[in-house]
Amino acid sequence: MNISRGINQFVIANPDICIGCATCMAGCYQSAYERGKLAVPRLIVTRTGSGVMPNQCRQCDDAPCANVCPVGALKFGGDFIESYEEICIGCKMCTLACPFGAIRAEAEIMPSIDYSIIPDYNLGLESVIGNKSVAVKCDLCTGREAGPACVEVCPTGALMIINGTVMDGQVVSQKAALAVETYLSNKKR
Repeated sequence: MNISRGINQFVIANPDICIGCATCMAGCYQSAYERGKLAVPRLIVTRTGSGVMPNQCRQCDDAPCANVCPVGALKFGGDFIESYEEICIGCKMCTLACPFGAIRAEAEIMPSIDYSIIPDYNLGLESVIGNKSVAVKCDLCTGREAGPACVEVCPTGALMIINGTVMDGQVVSQKAALAVETYLSNKKR
């Protein structure tokens, strides 16, 4: 069965085994820094009444974010949504279009400002006046040989990368087997 050919790959979390330790955020931050991207995590550990897990880009096949980006800073890639922070104009259209809240604006230091003279800037806040606003989202650690850092550093194995092969071999096959089993058990009644 090859029903998932052509789907984008993405990282997903199992909320049943995620402990909310934020190691994935630290790994993401480190990976972004090492790859020369804006040094902020591309996923955020979210805590709700029903559980805890990271919220990150689902690399949508129809990608509303890439569809609305006026400058091509977000583009449809071979099997994920590519992100080009260096050409982002900070319009925040992608943040409005993302149905999962997985893209956010972060502040980047502007080369024209001497921050030692003007100490009023707090780079921890998004869209700070005087700083360049940049959209950040999971880019699957593009250029990193070992793949997404979050998957590699997760101490419980709650994160995994999903692609067409995994969808066909594990996810779809398991669901199909369960559906057949349920059908047969209901038929015997």
